[in-house]
Amino acid sequence: MEKSERLKPIGALLLCLFAIPLLGWLTGVYAERNYETQFRDIVVNKQKLVTAADYDARGLSYIGICEKARTQPADDDIKEFCSDADEIRYVKLSSYGTAAIGVLLFVLIIGGRIVGGTNRKRLSLIFGPLVRIVMLLLAISVLAQGALLIYSIYTIEVTAIQRVHGGILLLLGIGALAACWMLLKSSVMLLRSQPMLLRATALGRAQHGDFFDFVNGLASKLKAEAPDHIVVGLEPNFFVTASDVKLAGTDLVLRGRTLFVSLGLLHVFSLDELAAVVGHELGHFRGGDVAYSMKFAPIYSRLAHALGNLGQTTGSAAADLGRLPAVVALSVCLLEFASAERSIGRERELQADKAGAEAADAHALARALVKVSLYGSQWSVLTKANIDALSEGRMFTNLAQTYAALCAETTAELDWAAVQDALGKSVQPHPVDTHPPLLQRLQNLNTALADMSPQQLAAPENPASALLPGAGPIEEELSNLEVRWLAATGAVVIPATATT
Repeated sequence: MEKSERLKPIGALLLCLFAIPLLGWLTGVYAERNYETQFRDIVVNKQKLVTAADYDARGLSYIGICEKARTQPADDDIKEFCSDADEIRYVKLSSYGTAAIGVLLFVLIIGGRIVGGTNRKRLSLIFGPLVRIVMLLLAISVLAQGALLIYSIYTIEVTAIQRVHGGILLLLGIGALAACWMLLKSSVMLLRSQPMLLRATALGRAQHGDFFDFVNGLASKLKAEAPDHIVVGLEPNFFVTASDVKLAGTDLVLRGRTLFVSLGLLHVFSLDELAAVVGHELGHFRGGDVAYSMKFAPIYSRLAHALGNLGQTTGSAAADLGRLPAVVALSVCLLEFASAERSIGRERELQADKAGAEAADAHALARALVKVSLYGSQWSVLTKANIDALSEGRMFTNLAQTYAALCAETTAELDWAAVQDALGKSVQPHPVDTHPPLLQRLQNLNTALADMSPQQLAAPENPASALLPGAGPIEEELSNLEVRWLAATGAVVIPATATT
């Protein structure tokens, strides 16, 4: 990240952390001077208790008298007389306290990033606790800033225009309370694993023992931790996660390490290509990558999700203003650690590629990576075609096999020389990690796009889907789930009668 690009959000963070505490303090000073002027006028001019010279010589003041009264037993009249002075004192103390929280938040966010650096072990240790502390402090800060802002606006309006915009103050208070509640809720959610929702089906060890033996054999070969669960889905992606996983359409939550396998890609992968890709994923669960995969990456992902929820506008400028400090602070926190995540993410992907090459060979992994990059976009093409068909009352009964057929058409029509440049720049999407461009990954494997041909990218005669005999019913079930998902999300309105 460029220095100037980093300074802008940090400047915005400083403004959001300290502008309202400063405003609260200035409002307290303004109110104090206003009360002092009124008190002096009453004592000197209206009641003529002392002369102006005597008042000044004795250093009399409203605040000073109330400060002395606070150290002594006071009756109800004195308490009522000094209630405004107490209010000013509380506002100033609140301003100091809120500013102190701002300093602590700034030190935690910027200091935490400096301490963590790009060291996976340190980031794994500090990031989770740091984010939780930041969110709890932000909840306190947002509430205090909301109260200070409401007090400041109220005081200034009453003094300057003798009128109060109660609706605006109410919306500011609601916005601050909503942000505080959301931050506290998000902090609690970060303490426990929030399930990742997947449109997938879990494989059973009894029914799909060959596939489990295949994966566990690779884990043993790589000296990596084997997944606790293997789930299959339609999307053209492979990944592992240590987060809890909830399977869409069921109440089942899988805990532990989960491997996601693409049924569509199984039809276009050979066994050695599958071994290389699974080996890559298992590489995230060996050596120093285990703690990072299980601690930093899931919380980083959940922080981004929490920020997305908090940043949604309500349509009320006043309510959104009440949440602004929290949105800015969490954005800077995510931005600061994003550079570390990108650096580490790319490095760990290259290391995982080495694990994939160990599981099979470099050329097998290279072919698989090119296939994923080349065919990945075909899923969105198929999804659009599926939506169009559903809107006409038709549906694809087996999206995995339809996807494989679409990949075959892509290969047959491929102008290999024309696509290589764009293909080399492509980046594989991933729900958690950041991947390097394909060209960099191939260079890491000592291979190049120029060394391949469209024939090598065609589906093999014996595809990896042979490891899951009888997968047709699973593919059809997931195809039906995709239909329900598209309808539930409003992507398509299905006619009352539909044909297959």
